[in-house]
Amino acid sequence: MTTGQRHGAAIERRILGHEHREIEHVIARIETTAELAGNLAARDLGSALRSLLDAIQKTFLPHTEWEDEWCYPEIDRITGTPWATRLLRFEHQQIRATVQRLEADWLALRHEPSHRQLVDLRARLYTLHAIVSTHFEQEERFLMPLLDVEAPTDTSILEGD
Repeated sequence: MTTGQRHGAAIERRILGHEHREIEHVIARIETTAELAGNLAARDLGSALRSLLDAIQKTFLPHTEWEDEWCYPEIDRITGTPWATRLLRFEHQQIRATVQRLEADWLALRHEPSHRQLVDLRARLYTLHAIVSTHFEQEERFLMPLLDVEAPTDTSILEGD
């Protein structure tokens, strides 16, 4: 088997690292916004939620699209299986669905929300925080290192021979 650092791997890792650091600020804002639910007037909470959703739309969702279109297929190529990224792709779907639900919550904040609505909003924000945090941890620990190496030329390694 021959492995070595892929051409461009160092640049890709720097870009990914930079984007992940930028998105870590958004992750922190998710938790902060969750803490505000129930403690602010609907108008102020709506403003905080809108700001968070705009940040997610600007930084996080384009990052997930890039991962789905380029990064994950590259990891699948390197590992020789689509299973390496299947769970992370599913998490992207969960994140997008939660963000869509939060958009609906934001619209509902134009009127004074009930206690139940605020509890549900807080739960959704903490859920989003948990999914995104663990997702990033998985990428950092398990997938990003794979980008550093070229796919093995000896497929028996992947087959367990």
